[in-house]
Amino acid sequence: MAENQRIPFNFTYFAMKLLGKNLYSNPWTAVSEIVANGVDAGAENVFVLVDMRNKEKAVVEIFDDGTGMSFDDLRQKYALIGRNKRLENDNVKGKTLGRKGIGKLAALYLSPKYYIYTKTEHARSAWMIDTQGILDSDVPALVETEYDDGRIISYNEWTSLKTGTMIHLSDVDLRKIGPERLKSLPLILADYYLESVIPVEIKVCVIESDDAKIEFIKIKKDIRFDTMYAIFDNTGLNYKDRLQPSVYLTKNTVYKEVDVPKRTVVLDETKYSCSGVVRMNDLNGNIKDLECKMVGWIGIHSSIDNEVLKRNSKSGGKIQNHPNALRLYVRGKLAVNNLMNYVGSTAAFAPYIEGEISFDVLDDDLYEDASTSNREGYSVSDPRIKELINIVSKIITSLVIERNKAGAEINRQILSIKAKKEQEAKEAQQNAERAEAARKNEELLRKKAEKEADKLHAQNNTIFSALTEEQESFSAKTHLVKTNAIAIRNSITTLARKIGVDQYKEVGAIAISSDKILSVLRYSALANFNIEDEYICVDLFKFCYEYIDCVLRKQYFAIDFKMQIDGEYVRRFNPQYISLVLDNFVSNSQKSNATEFTVKMSNKEKIAGIEICDNGKGLCGVNLENIFEFGYSNTGGSGIGLFNIKKAIASMCGEVYAKTNEGGGARFIIRFEE
Repeated sequence: MAENQRIPFNFTYFAMKLLGKNLYSNPWTAVSEIVANGVDAGAENVFVLVDMRNKEKAVVEIFDDGTGMSFDDLRQKYALIGRNKRLENDNVKGKTLGRKGIGKLAALYLSPKYYIYTKTEHARSAWMIDTQGILDSDVPALVETEYDDGRIISYNEWTSLKTGTMIHLSDVDLRKIGPERLKSLPLILADYYLESVIPVEIKVCVIESDDAKIEFIKIKKDIRFDTMYAIFDNTGLNYKDRLQPSVYLTKNTVYKEVDVPKRTVVLDETKYSCSGVVRMNDLNGNIKDLECKMVGWIGIHSSIDNEVLKRNSKSGGKIQNHPNALRLYVRGKLAVNNLMNYVGSTAAFAPYIEGEISFDVLDDDLYEDASTSNREGYSVSDPRIKELINIVSKIITSLVIERNKAGAEINRQILSIKAKKEQEAKEAQQNAERAEAARKNEELLRKKAEKEADKLHAQNNTIFSALTEEQESFSAKTHLVKTNAIAIRNSITTLARKIGVDQYKEVGAIAISSDKILSVLRYSALANFNIEDEYICVDLFKFCYEYIDCVLRKQYFAIDFKMQIDGEYVRRFNPQYISLVLDNFVSNSQKSNATEFTVKMSNKEKIAGIEICDNGKGLCGVNLENIFEFGYSNTGGSGIGLFNIKKAIASMCGEVYAKTNEGGGARFIIRFEE
């Protein structure tokens, strides 16, 4: 066909602009597309420089050390929109990334004006495309320009390359790129390629200030395998070995019994079918069985809580602007940023899932490309996508089940501990309530006893009062009993002296009985009540106080009585014994020529005590261990009084001791232990 008989279609600027807007959603996607052109050119190194000193008119330079482009390459390949590079003779099946021939529109997406610098082994040239001010109906063209590399910011790095191609873009609007997003540029670019498939080194330099140095840093992936709980890996590259033996699933604020790391899980890849067959029409319209195979790794993280992640990773917690995602690659290039958007059954755990999987059948040379028009997704109606989701869903479900099992175990432990602590708290509350009830009951009894004691003390006329006419009659009637009791006691004293106490200690019982008779006659004559029982339950200290004050003080008027009370001692006792004890102590003090008689009573730490002191002749030279034996006396008496005191105190479960008083006189201590 003659040239003048053939009219080729031309792409207008409007069509190119429309395509460019639909192809890319952000600058980094467009940059990655230009990088892919360098990979297809056989480059070993691709450089990306972003000059953001003026974010509204930023400069982006993307260059490589590939073969470069000749004039024919530019005319027949670069300028031809929709050229399928995989149909070229230099295509290596499964390696060439580009297919649709529209990746060059990425440059127009970034800037309306850009330069192409290219050098081959034989020549170099510079070209410019400028769409500023042209009409939508115009056809843009590459215009050769002077090879002025003075405008190139990466001059040193570019001139050091023997061959390659550079895209120099000016007036790129990057005002929407924030500081954190900018920091994540290396990670974002690293996500666009699989290192195991594309062994090209991609290096990035970002300039933000005038004093910044031009330094290209190799990008690398940052994947926190040390925070993963479980993983599937059929790559043969041993990603599964990067997991820790165990990881924490909880914060350190939970119960200590639960706050322990859990052993990580590696799924057995042989139990999962990662291959399948789908029936599809090839490019020639023939229905064929297409074999599909998914290769990659998928992991589930221990948590999405930053505190938990920091416990597991030395690198820290979450990576800013780089959330967990299941990245899908085709021919080593990112095809879907997060395939979890296609897998709906495990949506709740989607933020926990991270992985990198390849499914090259989505872009097989013999079949239609499965990507959507914007090249950043796939149609879920495509049978290859359905097969992929079927394969991946089973693996993800197993990972979620393993993580749920560990979480459920922890929850059971927490619930068990909570139940135990609640039971302990309940029992403690019950014990406290019982203790409080016992305390209240004890307080009630104490108040009752105190009330009775106060009543006894307040009503001095009730127990120890002046004689009424009835009591005077009672006193006259008991005078004969008193006289006979004194006669019995005197007779016992005389008998003890004559026959010796060692042979007739039995007379001590008679002595105690006579003393009890005398004691009861002393206080009962003054008591304004009828004693129905020989025992009473009142404050012993107050009874002693009143007995000394109302009875003994009137009998022994030559002695000065002093009394101190610290606390109270409510108990059941026989008034006869207490009066017997006090009578004998005072009687002995009188015989020792004492003029002072001091009684101190206290109840502390469950031990009640009474201390009795006088200023008489004292106990010097007296054997204190034998002083309470029957017949022993240091006052010239019968030796019956102290013997009776010891017996009376012993009957009340108490003990009495004799001590030497440092200030002179006698000192006795009585102890009642509760």
